[in-house]
Amino acid sequence: MNLRTFINTADPALRSAFASFRAQSITEVIVDFRYNGGGLVSIANLTGDLLGGNRNPAEIFSATTFRPEKSSNNSTRNFRPQPESVASTKIAFIGTGASASASELVINSFIPYLRANAALVGSNTFGKPVGQIALDRAECDDRLRVVAFKTVNAAGQGEYFNGLAGTVEASCQAGDDLGRQLGDPQEASTRSSLDFLAGRSCTRISSGIGTQAARPSEPRLEPLMPERPNTAQREVPGLF
Repeated sequence: MNLRTFINTADPALRSAFASFRAQSITEVIVDFRYNGGGLVSIANLTGDLLGGNRNPAEIFSATTFRPEKSSNNSTRNFRPQPESVASTKIAFIGTGASASASELVINSFIPYLRANAALVGSNTFGKPVGQIALDRAECDDRLRVVAFKTVNAAGQGEYFNGLAGTVEASCQAGDDLGRQLGDPQEASTRSSLDFLAGRSCTRISSGIGTQAARPSEPRLEPLMPERPNTAQREVPGLF
């Protein structure tokens, strides 16, 4: 299953894909987040529900926490299995340095339940365990998006600012094979994911700081908002 962006219109497509998986009694899944920079937490929650058909409503998917002065806004989101949900027993999450935010939230949320049966495949993720709230300024028709909260999983894990490679119990290093279509069993990251699901050995991803397999020793400074944002950056909150 490949998901490019967590947007509202992904809801029916996700449900359709998982209904097909469920009809085939699939319990081992490859989730491809390699170019997914995040988006709506509500769609991340739905993705978790669809993958967690064997979880019960008393189990925590993720928790959202604010600073102590705003702790009254803290919330906990439990699993809500859907009619299309599958009972995942093993998941290979494909990620790269372009995998961030809501993508990482989903991966992190399955670690306490699947442990070494949930693997990061590819390279280290971006490292964004925080999210934004919208503050409207009606007098000037502005909306400010403020980084205000962080998300943690049921075990309280959520400080993965250096990426998830140091948090996941299992990982498999693999390339992003641009010469093959996504989903091709011979594509490097997909092939490594299939190896993980089959129980074959692999090389663990380095947990060094990195938006790709490795970052320069000095981070490259960029504007918080590009001078000319692309369509996705305009339409998807938090994608900058």
